Amino acid sequence: MLLNYLKIAIRSLWRTKAHTIINITGLSLGIVCCLLIALFVVDEFSFDNFHKKADRIFRVYGKERIGGIDQINTVTPFPMGPTLKDNLPEVEAFVRFVKTRSQIKVGDNQFSETVTIVEKEIFDVFDFQLVRGDRKHALDKPSNVILSEAAALKYFGSSDPVNKVISIEQLDTFTEFTVTGVVSVPENSSIEFFLLVPDQNLLKLYSNERLTSWFNIEPETYVLLRPGAEVNKLAAKFPSLFERLLGKEDFQNSHYGAGLQPLKSVYLGDLPQGLAKISNPKYAYVLSAIALLILVVACINFVTLSIGRSLQRAKEVGVRKVVGAARSQLIIQFIGEAVIVTFLSLMLGVVLSIIMLPLFNDLAGKNLHIYFDTSTLVLIGVLLFVIGLIAGSYPAFILSGFKPVSILKGKVQGGSKQNLRRVLVGIQLAFSVFLVTCTLIMRNQLHYLQNKDLGFNKEQLISIQVNVPRGQRLSERVARGFDMAEPLKIAISKIPNVVSVFTASHDFGTGAWTSVGFTDENGIYRTFNLNVVDADYLSAMKMQIVNGRGFIEGNESDKRHGVIVNESFCKMFGWTNPVGQRIPGKDFTNHEIIGVVKDFNYGSLYSKVQPLAIVEDGRIIYSGIENINIDNTPVPKVMVHIAAGATATTLEKIKSTWQNLTNGEEFAFTFADEAIARQYRADANLGKIVTIAAALSILIGSLGLYGLASLAMQGRVKEISVRKVLGATEQSLLILLSKDFIVITIISLLTSIPITIYAMNNWLSGFEYHVNMGWQVFVMAGALSVIIALITISYQTIKTAWTKPVDVLKYE
Repeated sequence: MLLNYLKIAIRSLWRTKAHTIINITGLSLGIVCCLLIALFVVDEFSFDNFHKKADRIFRVYGKERIGGIDQINTVTPFPMGPTLKDNLPEVEAFVRFVKTRSQIKVGDNQFSETVTIVEKEIFDVFDFQLVRGDRKHALDKPSNVILSEAAALKYFGSSDPVNKVISIEQLDTFTEFTVTGVVSVPENSSIEFFLLVPDQNLLKLYSNERLTSWFNIEPETYVLLRPGAEVNKLAAKFPSLFERLLGKEDFQNSHYGAGLQPLKSVYLGDLPQGLAKISNPKYAYVLSAIALLILVVACINFVTLSIGRSLQRAKEVGVRKVVGAARSQLIIQFIGEAVIVTFLSLMLGVVLSIIMLPLFNDLAGKNLHIYFDTSTLVLIGVLLFVIGLIAGSYPAFILSGFKPVSILKGKVQGGSKQNLRRVLVGIQLAFSVFLVTCTLIMRNQLHYLQNKDLGFNKEQLISIQVNVPRGQRLSERVARGFDMAEPLKIAISKIPNVVSVFTASHDFGTGAWTSVGFTDENGIYRTFNLNVVDADYLSAMKMQIVNGRGFIEGNESDKRHGVIVNESFCKMFGWTNPVGQRIPGKDFTNHEIIGVVKDFNYGSLYSKVQPLAIVEDGRIIYSGIENINIDNTPVPKVMVHIAAGATATTLEKIKSTWQNLTNGEEFAFTFADEAIARQYRADANLGKIVTIAAALSILIGSLGLYGLASLAMQGRVKEISVRKVLGATEQSLLILLSKDFIVITIISLLTSIPITIYAMNNWLSGFEYHVNMGWQVFVMAGALSVIIALITISYQTIKTAWTKPVDVLKYE
């Protein structure tokens, strides 16, 4: 019986090869989207799941109320981990991650790297695999270092690095470390590191005051809870613990406390970024919706064409029923055909997925692989069952429900099914128009992000980080960095094609600028950002002074007392003429606002311009603040504008100058425009994926429209022949045949508009600065859809309009 069903299914599909190919092509494209995006989504939600104790590992975050404003930090004070372990029996162990930038010497080579300081218990809490070395003793000694696989390859190539020596700069001297292991860091780990050294090194880099202070935050702290410990009950003990530690008055003023974030929710969580890698879950949800949408479009194709073929197969159904076929057998037969088509589509889809995976990885910023393991086979099986059942069940029930008497008398009516086909194709086209319109809007927004005047000159601008060893107070490190940068500035300025050289604590696109907070004279807590610069900064960056003046080179008063603020800073205090005033905080040293710079977008365009103070000496600001938040090191960067057309040769000369003056330090730089563009990489990649999805949706929708046109024209051949006999012109027949499809396309466009407006308003709301959607994109999308529809159906309409009446009507 099953073999007979299979033979009939294959014969039926072979007789209608064109429709079979359309179905297989459409479904396979939908399956490609579904498989690739499923890989992405599964990877996003798999972060940190490889740790066996992940359900018991939590990241500690600090929370406090400053000036009536609740603040959360995912980096914590140094005492946080030891305090929780010593005072709360539910805490089994803690691990702190502290990242610091250091110079590394390996033989004659020198590199600038991020070194992570961590407790040796890291391998008791986390399941990072040591591919070389002994995980129990690899961090026993202060002079031990563990390399990541990437670091081992970079420093030692394919040779075994264990027991080899590298030197790490601590304070002003290089200390030798022995490599005791190589660790593998999975790609789906939110915790990343390049070099690991034990926590005994903290005492060499930080003062005891800082290591015991509750007011300096730097490490990310993780705790491992004992089996059976209840998180809610543990968190309920925090208030009394911190009240005892901080004192009742300080605790009541700050409401300082801690929270616990499950390790598995760090990557896709909603807390501020700390040291761990994070992502926005909206991308996974948006891509999932796109995959489902494309698959629905492909399934609609199948249903549309199957219903269209129902009248052609009506007599087959009638004869089979007359000879005794039960309805259940017919349903099995037609669902079987759907499963065969789905199976062939799946095989083609898997092959195409493998071919397109490198392109998708590039767009998604991933390194995904297709493994034919249990989960992949289950996914393929589910797709086969669901698509085959959904795409095949409705046509099967329609076909099997025909009454034999009506069929054999030729009384089967197809009007309702024709209307249903139109509705399904309309839905299909509405999805396609929606994606096309979204693509146009996203492209406009991304073009706006790339070309908006940010208020400064970012072209041909490079940034080079000055290396200042740890061990000093922040203000001293910043001041020392400017002193170290001065001879570099002088030397680089003499290189041909160098337009300008200047120094600043912060560059663009590499992280948030230093944020500080203080309570003003009215008792209101205020926050603003800070950048410490040299006197050349504003003029070299072509920033506009709208009130007062900029810094004057060699003016000692400007250096010791001068402050320049932006327009947002003035708005914060309601100032109309701030020149000559001071920041209204009682603890700030003697200073004076000498100028106002026009607001410029030093942060990303996701948020509005924040109040900003620019000074030549950071101690002016440090003296009066209560809190400081550092996301990106304020140690100065040497910034250089290079003349266009001479970039490569100028960079080589700058590199040579740099290495001569820094005793061979690694020359690492970033282009400002590239760093700024990276801020929007996720949205740019999403835009590319939506563009590809729109193209696939149009292709699939066009296949469906072509199939519908083909079936519709077959049913109208005699009508057209009669019209031609009665005098209808071919032009009028083309308009008549195309009219219905154009109407469907226009209705689809109108249906998609409110959906597009809702979706794109949500997406654009993530940007403080964005384009308006405008009616033009909808007109463009509509025109494009109409043109594609006309091209798609043109062959069938022209073929039908040119039919010779004699060839059709001679049988009547």
